[in-house]
Amino acid sequence: MRHVLIIEDLKDAQRWLREAVLLAFPDAEVSCCNTLDNSLHWIAKHAPDLCLVDLKLPDGTGVDFIRSCHSRHPSAYQVVTTIYDDDIHLFPAIHAGASGYLLKDEPKASIAQALKTGVNEGSPPLSAQVARRMIRYFKHNGVGNEPEKVPSSSAVHLLSPREQETLTRIAAGHTIAQTAQILGVSYHTAARHVKNLYAKLGISARAEAVREAIRLGLYDPNS
Repeated sequence: MRHVLIIEDLKDAQRWLREAVLLAFPDAEVSCCNTLDNSLHWIAKHAPDLCLVDLKLPDGTGVDFIRSCHSRHPSAYQVVTTIYDDDIHLFPAIHAGASGYLLKDEPKASIAQALKTGVNEGSPPLSAQVARRMIRYFKHNGVGNEPEKVPSSSAVHLLSPREQETLTRIAAGHTIAQTAQILGVSYHTAARHVKNLYAKLGISARAEAVREAIRLGLYDPNS
């Protein structure tokens, strides 16, 4: 593991993650970027072996970086390092190309061991509660357990144009408040669209909304 890039806007977190990386890979060359723009310029000039990616950046999201880096450097091993363990952050990051998802409240030694095991043995670095969330999700939605769905060509027509747009925004990782602002409607109107489209599609979680948006052709995580 030669070149490691840490994308994190908080200096204390940068330092802490650097220490974790060097604990796992003592000979690594570690660079840090604190914005999406800086990190995109960095990967235009360098080829990282490992990227640790925070999801909330001053000028964008870590998901945008993961997608861009995956396109430019598909062999780079990208691991999310964040405080968010909810579906709306987890699944878009995985869809974008992240190979692991670690929570920053884990002990430094645990982060280091997860990275070392992931890189050397190919085991996805996942914090325990993230792994449990993914297992619950796939148990609920896995092959053999998932109820028969309306074909996508028919299901998309169940949604109004505004509901389709709302689903696209939710799948892309926007909150209800952000979706309301983008669509130029009130928070309550956007929330009503979400409630209605969930009911029409028979879903109840944001992770399912991401999956359905992809299935219906309303959202492409690789674009």
